[in-house]
Amino acid sequence: DMGRGFGTVVDAIGNAGAESNGKPFVIYHDVIDEQTNGDIEICIPVPAGTVLPGDPVRYRELPGGPVATTVHRGPYQEISPAYHVVTGWIEQEDVRLAGPPREIYLNDPQTVSPAELLTEVQFPIDKTPR
Repeated sequence: DMGRGFGTVVDAIGNAGAESNGKPFVIYHDVIDEQTNGDIEICIPVPAGTVLPGDPVRYRELPGGPVATTVHRGPYQEISPAYHVVTGWIEQEDVRLAGPPREIYLNDPQTVSPAELLTEVQFPIDKTPR
């Protein structure tokens, strides 16, 4: 499904005469695993103000701010330890989440082996004191 979704977004960007200006990423609005489906957003950065054709693809700006992050090297299916590292740090530092987690895909699975894939796991955080 994600491959098809990225294809839909790439096509919409191309049809709008625009180009990506950043790494593709996914925002996970739900916990997703082998037993559970959930809502995700498939995202490809484009220049501000890019006009896209509409459903199912739309333009929106994500709020900036601090993130707790780590980089996972290896197959996508083996990424869960990276999530545990980041969520452990968030707990240890007693910071609040400020949004759903993201996976930023730093290289292309069509050009590198699964062992060489690099994925940045980010959790937006709120660093204001509790």
